[in-house]
Amino acid sequence: MTDKILLNEEEYVLKESDLPCLITYAEKTGGSHYSVTMVAQMFLAGFKVLFLTAYPMAKENFLKQVGESNTNVAFVTNKEELENYKNAQCILIESGNEALFLEAVNALSNINERVVLLKNIEKFSNEVIEKALTLEKVILSGHLDECELRDKIVAKNYSSIVAFSKPEISLPINIPELEKYTGCLKSRDKEGVVRIKFS
Repeated sequence: MTDKILLNEEEYVLKESDLPCLITYAEKTGGSHYSVTMVAQMFLAGFKVLFLTAYPMAKENFLKQVGESNTNVAFVTNKEELENYKNAQCILIESGNEALFLEAVNALSNINERVVLLKNIEKFSNEVIEKALTLEKVILSGHLDECELRDKIVAKNYSSIVAFSKPEISLPINIPELEKYTGCLKSRDKEGVVRIKFS
């Protein structure tokens, strides 16, 4: 069962209008789990998803939240599998496989219908970041200050920004002192403190 996102202590249901989204966080502040929960909720609401992380733990978290036996989730490790599963509701790219992610973005005819999570942005090449920045429903998630292209990332026009720690680079969001595992969200029509309520 998926965890819940609370905004100002009320359940927050994510919408397509929340995308594109930037989520920035230092290690062990809660941003990682928030990112996965956001995508799990959107998947369960019927959105198509493309998912790339640097590490497999996030995929395990996602599967736990959506149901490990979910038949709408495809694990893709090569081009042949990508072709076979191109219509799957969720395509999980092999962790860290940048070449396959780029292949997927270029090959999937419905890429602009998909919510695309690129998690651990600080671990990926400039080519991957540049490609992700062109996508309409992208969620860029990670430690912003550690990204070589952080100025370019910040320059994108986001519908929502969530910060679980205050980055050195300036963001168009006022970030107060935050308790652990809480973040500050600003979207086009909402703002406040977010946290995860575990199921």
